[in-house]
Amino acid sequence: MIDKDNFDATKLVLTCDLGASLIKIFAQIYPDAAPQVITMTPEVADVERESVVGLDVDPLTNDAAWVGIGSEYYALGSLAKNKFAGTSAIRDLKYQYALPKLAGLLWFACQNLGLEEADVFLNLLLPSGEYRDGKNLGKQLSAALKGGIVTPTGRLKLKPCNFIVSIEGSGVLAARRRTLGEAYSRRTIGMLMLGYRNASFTVVKGKNQIKAESTDLGMNWLVERFVEHASVGLSKDDLYIPEALVKANLGNLEALRSLSRKTKSADIESDLALFQKSLKLVRREYCRALLRWIRTIASVDEVLLCGGTGEFVRSELTQFFEKESIPIVWNGGVDIPAALDTHKLGNRLADAWGSHISYINMLDIHFKYDRQRPLVPQPAKPVNTVQRCHPDRWKNFLPMLVDSPSSSSSS
Repeated sequence: MIDKDNFDATKLVLTCDLGASLIKIFAQIYPDAAPQVITMTPEVADVERESVVGLDVDPLTNDAAWVGIGSEYYALGSLAKNKFAGTSAIRDLKYQYALPKLAGLLWFACQNLGLEEADVFLNLLLPSGEYRDGKNLGKQLSAALKGGIVTPTGRLKLKPCNFIVSIEGSGVLAARRRTLGEAYSRRTIGMLMLGYRNASFTVVKGKNQIKAESTDLGMNWLVERFVEHASVGLSKDDLYIPEALVKANLGNLEALRSLSRKTKSADIESDLALFQKSLKLVRREYCRALLRWIRTIASVDEVLLCGGTGEFVRSELTQFFEKESIPIVWNGGVDIPAALDTHKLGNRLADAWGSHISYINMLDIHFKYDRQRPLVPQPAKPVNTVQRCHPDRWKNFLPMLVDSPSSSSSS
C-alpha cells in the first residue's frame, strides 16, 4: 500500500531484459525524466560476504557490482567474471539468477540517476515458459527490498510499489498493434524472436495467442557448432566469440583473427582461414536447421522478426519469407531513438523499448497523467518531485499484473 504521507516520493521505473549475452534495462524517473539505457554482462557468481565487502567498485562503469540478499552474496558482471570465475549460466533458466541481477540493476539505476531512495515500478521481460515464475519472483524481490539489499554503497532504500512480468516479444507486438490500430485484430501475426539462448515463434490473432513454440536454435547453438568445427582451443562460453562472428559477418576479419591463440604469423593466418571456413559452414547449418523448424509452424498474414541473431541471418530469413509471400516487419517497426542508443545496440533494444513504452502508458493511465509530449530521450535533468497519486487510484490498476506483495496489497 502507498504511504498516504508520501505522495510525492520519487518514482523509479525500470524495464529489464535479462538477455543471455547482455542484460539491458531502461531506467527513468517518472514521469518526464529522460530514459537511460543501462547494460551489464550476464556473469554471476555466488560468493562469501568477506570476499566482496570492501571491494572498490565503480558504479558508473555499469558492469561490475555485488549485492547481498539476506545471508547470500553475489558478484555480478565483469566482477563475477574476472575475479570469481563467474559464468553466464546460459543453460539455466533466466529466473534462477534473476533476483541478484535485478538487485544489481536497481543499484546501477540509483547510482546513474543520483537517487538515494525511491518508489520502484519494475517491468521484467521473461520467456513464455518462465512467465509463471514471475509471481514468485515479485514476492522475493519485495521481501529482499524490505529486508535491505546490501550494495557497495550501502543498503538500497527502495520501496517496491509495482512489479509486472511481460512475455519476451510483447514489446514488439505492442508496437505493431499501435501501428495497425483496428486492423491488428483481423490479422494473424507470427513473431519470430531469435535470441542468444533460443528461438521462439508465437502466433497471435488480436488478443488471442494461437500458438507458441521454442527451440534451442539461438546464437549459442551456432557458437557451439563453430567451436566444434574450429577445434583450436576455443571455449563456447567465451562471450567474445559471438561478437567476433557478428563482426566477421559484416566483413571485419580482424575480429576472427583475434580469436587465434597462436603467436607466429603463419599459424595465425592458418587459424584465420579455418575460422572463415568454419563460420561459412555453421552459418549454412544454422539456417537449414532454423528454416526447417519454421516450416512446421502455422501460416500467418505477416511475420515480425526480432532479436540480435535475426540480424545475423537477415538475408536468409528475408529470402525465405519473400519466397513464401509472407510480408516481413523487422522488429515490429520499433524505432530506437538515436539519442537513447548510447551503447550502440540498435535493434537489440527493440523489444525492451517497446515494452517500456507500454509500461509508461499504463502508469500514465493509473496516475491520470496527461502526457503532453512523446516519450523520447531528453538531456538529463535533476531529480524533482513527480505526479501526486491518491492511494485509491490503485484500485483496479493494471489487470495484467503479476500478484506480489507490492501490487496485491495496493488493490
